[in-house]
Amino acid sequence: MKKIIISALIICFLLQITCIPFVASASVNTVSCAAGENNGNILDDIGNLFTGAVSMNKIDEKVYLGGYPLGITIDGDGVTIIGLNEFVAIDGNLCCPAMQAGLEINDVIVELDGQSIYGSAKLADIAARSNGKPLVIKFLRSGDLMQSKITAQQDFTSKQYRLGLWSKDSASGIGTLTYVKTNLKFGSLGHPITDPKGNIIKCKNGGVFNCSIDGVEKGRKGAAGELRGSFNFENRIGNIYANNKFGAFGSFNSLPKYCTETIEVADIGEIKPGKAQIYCTLDGNERMCYDIEIVKAVFQSSRDDRGMVIHVTDPALLEKTGGIVQGMSGSPIVQNGKLVGAVTHVFVNDPTRGYGMYAKWMLTN
Repeated sequence: MKKIIISALIICFLLQITCIPFVASASVNTVSCAAGENNGNILDDIGNLFTGAVSMNKIDEKVYLGGYPLGITIDGDGVTIIGLNEFVAIDGNLCCPAMQAGLEINDVIVELDGQSIYGSAKLADIAARSNGKPLVIKFLRSGDLMQSKITAQQDFTSKQYRLGLWSKDSASGIGTLTYVKTNLKFGSLGHPITDPKGNIIKCKNGGVFNCSIDGVEKGRKGAAGELRGSFNFENRIGNIYANNKFGAFGSFNSLPKYCTETIEVADIGEIKPGKAQIYCTLDGNERMCYDIEIVKAVFQSSRDDRGMVIHVTDPALLEKTGGIVQGMSGSPIVQNGKLVGAVTHVFVNDPTRGYGMYAKWMLTN
């Protein structure tokens, strides 16, 4: 299978929210970013999914600090063909197995070689291991189930067997890693991945991939900025096992090389208005630390989102991004040397301000 690269404009979700105790009386537009497909429609605020009280005992667990970008996919029922391309085969001739099999853009591949297809990574893996054997491929076209035979060809440059197509998962994009536990489980985003209607996408399974940030579009009043990045399906480093109100959660195959030191997690009662820092990656894979101020820190005795209002004060971050931009969701917030939470939303009418979620609520997943 060809090397599939997603160049992702960070996908945004617009939420119209009513004011809460620590926000001015007028309603505020916010935007959050997750890995997924969304058309940016204005959506109703997502209601509470968890209502049970949570113990307020002090957290003893230490975690590795995130702040690095991740490519994230959530598997669905098939993958959609978004492009067909020719490549030079091992014999020196141009070929496109997908076109030869009669596949078209917008076909949804649901099965290859008798195996159900839930994500592009699975499609690529089956093709790579086919060794040029003809495979039965089943796909949906305008709702009708069809099938054909396809023979992956070996790419002259990469020596990988490829199908000659670009595919899109049910949800895919870029988000920021918040923390990694010592058992390799991690949390990211700080809010759910949703479909275009605002419904939380059910997570059967998903993949995590190394990612590189390629550029930044600066935010301004009325228009949230965004990070742009890319990742490929040949470098899967873990899996996603949960997608809920508090973020996207998964486990790494091995400890990422950037996980070298652990940090304590602050209890909610320790978090106070005042100076703090966020960690994020705005260029390539280099994580940086930037100054912010926690404007409000609401005491919560049960799991909920939007526990903090934050204000970006760092001149370097303001110069580069204008404040908080799409793709920074999940960026860890640190105060007094402890992980206190994650950036989750930006105020569209003031990109220097946004919401944060307490890390404790993420760690209970």
